[in-house]
Amino acid sequence: MKTSSKKSRAFYKKQNELINDILEPINIKDNKDDDDEEDFKVKIAINGSLLVNIVLFCLQITAAIITGSRALIATAVDAFMDLLSGFILFMTARYRKKKNYFLYPTGKSRMEPIGIIIFSSLMSTVSLNLIWEGTSTLVKQDKEFGLDIMSVIFVVVAISCKVAMYFYCRRLTHSSSAMILKTDHFNDILVNSFGVGMAILGYKVSWYFDPIGSLVVALIILRSWVSEAYEQIGLLVGKTASPEFLQKLTYISLTHHPEVLQVDTCRAFHVGNNLYVEVDIVLPPNMPLVKTHDIGESLQEKIESLSEVDRAFVHVDYEYRHKPEHKKIH
Repeated sequence: MKTSSKKSRAFYKKQNELINDILEPINIKDNKDDDDEEDFKVKIAINGSLLVNIVLFCLQITAAIITGSRALIATAVDAFMDLLSGFILFMTARYRKKKNYFLYPTGKSRMEPIGIIIFSSLMSTVSLNLIWEGTSTLVKQDKEFGLDIMSVIFVVVAISCKVAMYFYCRRLTHSSSAMILKTDHFNDILVNSFGVGMAILGYKVSWYFDPIGSLVVALIILRSWVSEAYEQIGLLVGKTASPEFLQKLTYISLTHHPEVLQVDTCRAFHVGNNLYVEVDIVLPPNMPLVKTHDIGESLQEKIESLSEVDRAFVHVDYEYRHKPEHKKIH
């Protein structure tokens, strides 16, 4: 009964959040200043993360060289790949800002997921190499490594910097780059904490804790970035929007104007991080073209004002008993 009650509460909580989201007023205005402010915050997140990753890598590689710990070497490699990821996101964000509406009529927002996929591939390759090194150390029983308090302090300082950037990036929910960096920082906090813990155990308790820590760190990195690449590929391929967004879209279209008789088709799919929307609405057959146009265009502007939407295409019809306007893609 308790489990059922908990599920019921979660269901109704989700429904209430959906209703509040649907009923939230839509403001159609030029929000260039807001966009500039948000872009500045994202720029701080990307540049700040890049700076933190440089500091982290320097501290981690110093600790790894001093101690020779396999676990700390794994975390140092992870730090280097974080540095590379920050550079890739920095370059893709910079390239995306160089607009050319003749060559790229819909913008370059898909540069972000492409950069993430490239980085995920690099991380997966490095993770496989770390798994090989950790396994070789266990097989050869290589017990040679040391650990001092200064190396531990280096790693603790690096983790503290990561914690600060994690909480900053977590606030920027509108940016996929910031969300990726947030995930990256969170993973680094766990990985580095675990890595230094296993290095200490390998030094104080038994040597095999250190290579085992290296293997676990490599597996965590591999799993994290393979799943990230899979998700980003789905967005580029054209994954459909969430059911909650489709419900919101249907409600907006149906209540847009008193003379909208019904919504024939309501479709939204990812083209990168944002969405393309297709809506077919039914209006009275004898409505003048001028009024039909104005209703359709105002609905398009309303839908495109949603932060998740890149483009909206509104088709106006006078009846709904017909075949779909677009061919099916197999």
